[in-house]
Amino acid sequence: MSDSRIELPIDFGRAVVAGIPGILEHQQPDGSIVYDAAAPVVYPQQAIFPLAYCWAGLAPDHAFEKDEKIRACIGRLGEYLVQRFSEKGEFTWGSYGNVVCGVDQRLTYAWTEGLRLLREGGADFPYDAWGKKIAAACETLIEHRLRKLEGVRRFVGRVMGTSANHVSLYLTTLYRAGQVLGQPDLSEYALAIARNFAADVHPDGYWEEHGDLLRSGGPTPSYNYLTHCAMSLMYEWTGESVFRAAVERSSAFHGNFCYPDAQFLELIDERVRHGHGGRIWGLFGLSHTASGRGAARAHFASWRAHVADLRSAPPEALARHCENALYWHDGEHAPAPFERADHRATLTLPAGVFRRGDWCVGLNAMCATNAEDPAYRDNPFALEKQKLFSVWHARAGLILDGSHAKGQPENSTFATAAAYAPDYWPCGGSVGEEDGAWVVHAAYKTFFGTVVMRPMNDRALQVQLSVDPAASRGPFAAGFTFIPAEWRIASAAGKQVDWDLNEPFERSGADLGGRFRCGAFEIELPPEAKLIWPYRPFNSYAADRASGPKAALARVTVALNPERPRAEFVIRVPN
Repeated sequence: MSDSRIELPIDFGRAVVAGIPGILEHQQPDGSIVYDAAAPVVYPQQAIFPLAYCWAGLAPDHAFEKDEKIRACIGRLGEYLVQRFSEKGEFTWGSYGNVVCGVDQRLTYAWTEGLRLLREGGADFPYDAWGKKIAAACETLIEHRLRKLEGVRRFVGRVMGTSANHVSLYLTTLYRAGQVLGQPDLSEYALAIARNFAADVHPDGYWEEHGDLLRSGGPTPSYNYLTHCAMSLMYEWTGESVFRAAVERSSAFHGNFCYPDAQFLELIDERVRHGHGGRIWGLFGLSHTASGRGAARAHFASWRAHVADLRSAPPEALARHCENALYWHDGEHAPAPFERADHRATLTLPAGVFRRGDWCVGLNAMCATNAEDPAYRDNPFALEKQKLFSVWHARAGLILDGSHAKGQPENSTFATAAAYAPDYWPCGGSVGEEDGAWVVHAAYKTFFGTVVMRPMNDRALQVQLSVDPAASRGPFAAGFTFIPAEWRIASAAGKQVDWDLNEPFERSGADLGGRFRCGAFEIELPPEAKLIWPYRPFNSYAADRASGPKAALARVTVALNPERPRAEFVIRVPN
């Protein structure tokens, strides 16, 4: 549940103020802001926006207003940006082993907003030099990214050449730069495309990252917060109804498809694995309704709970809180839909989220299109939908994760080798409630898989995995993964087992005495099932696709066949 002590929008500004000392501490001799030398350098340079926000006197209690240390920091950072932006407005940087050269729309926008606030606040900076680099970046965005979208009414990855969230931010960057730099042609150009983009929102309230004209790709909730933010900005700047309608739909989507602790439903996300904490992009866009303000408060509280020291908060996050503070709409607060104990929401495609008391589950039977589409098959950011369910509990948080991977059958709810190729991608199916249970029916190429989850009470959930081997004898691997939170100890048959990455293990249900405990929950499993540690999931963002130690998961798996097509597990959260 959200924290009623959160005061919005003032706490957005307070977070920015608390993060300013960290920005000052992390400024380098060349003027750049660097928190982590291995991370993409473009992200922390967005510090110019929160620095300008504070210097201009917009922060609570006018903290840092006209502060000389802030002004000096801005001056050095501005010089750094002028030097690093090429004559085409491009920036070259490293990103987790990848080398990237291009216009970074997030940084360009943050610089533009910083320029606006400083100029309006009466600061004396070389705005002509700044504006020249920003304008060049905008022209490059037009030529390299947006020309192909002139007149387009449906925005699919094959045409965009990138993801929807990127395109939405190209448009806001261009539109705002036109306003700030006094170049209305840039704003007018962006506006024509942005109107079509807003109108292309899915009826369920999201923009597809890897879609088609039949809208078979499904949502990507984590990145859709960025797109929602962009369309919310366009509404604030234009007041046009096409943007208002899009924001209303996206606000409803994000109000529905979260776990009760405001973390996004990763089970339906084909790009991003499970997150840690609420999302903060575009919270102001939720503030047009009482329940939307409640959702924003829940997200902010969740985000804040995951940031131990605001001095270490990423400057990009602080930039988002500047937006949240500047564009917030005051009014009454009501609980978000995802906070209700009886919440239920489904998509047009077969997927949904269901809550009953302390239990909340995600269900998914959407067709895994990316693996079969050459436009996305080799794209590391286009994951393969392969899990059918996830489980969350009020005391334990996310227990069984619904995150997808790529080229890893062992991450699937069901998988079989089949005669011709691995078979672990669902082709479609149905989700819903049947006889008091939550049920997923999924069709694969050679078999059918079914998941039945039945709450026994607020502390116990029965999970049944079964196959109908319609065209294959299998064997079929059935199972799930979970997160050993904070590297806690699992208790197995009276023994203590460390989750040590240097000591992989495989234990049968019989070895474990039929159950094991991990932190706040325990799992009962059949004798023939196996607990395997560690499973290292696919990492879209690293050049070598290797995940870090904190991403490691444990896996429970059981072999099914025509003679033994069903297995049952029980998840318990003891008092």
